[in-house]
Amino acid sequence: MKKYLHNYLLKLSCSGAGLDFASVTCRYGKFTIYCIMGPEENIIQLTFAPGKHERVQELLKILNRRVSLSKLQQKNFRYNTMFADYFSGRITKFSCSRELPLVAGGTKFQKNVWRHIEAIPYGSIITYKKLAELAGSPKGSRAAAMACGANPAALIVPCHRVVSVSGLGGFAGGVAIKKALLSLEQSRVNL
Repeated sequence: MKKYLHNYLLKLSCSGAGLDFASVTCRYGKFTIYCIMGPEENIIQLTFAPGKHERVQELLKILNRRVSLSKLQQKNFRYNTMFADYFSGRITKFSCSRELPLVAGGTKFQKNVWRHIEAIPYGSIITYKKLAELAGSPKGSRAAAMACGANPAALIVPCHRVVSVSGLGGFAGGVAIKKALLSLEQSRVNL
């Protein structure tokens, strides 16, 4: 992924597009998301984990010193309404651009797993085992779980909908957030 991100940054700097990136922290009730947007207003990363957010910011700066990150206020966040609509139950799918550089930079297996995660219906769950089978690796449930953990676009690629056969499993944003997201979606499906 580092190589892909490096090439993405190089392409941007050579095209004259500039390398300004925006970073935003938004609260939607009990949920806080951390997002990095690129110069094309596309989502580079979306997470519930502040540490993961900080690591990507550092990586951007290491890979290209001309990257500048500006902090946006929530009211200026282009996708604020879309995420507010998700958390209030008004939408169940995201309409943001499919141009997600970190998703495109995943390994072949990760991209395959993420594609199958995107197909999980709102309010539904599948197991890591089933996800591995769908991705063509029937014995790869641990690898599927690792791909979920490496997902750079939480909610958009809804890895919170993937659970262990013996319980919730892990989540980069914390198990409490995963449980709350599943509960939120389930409550909307049952209306």
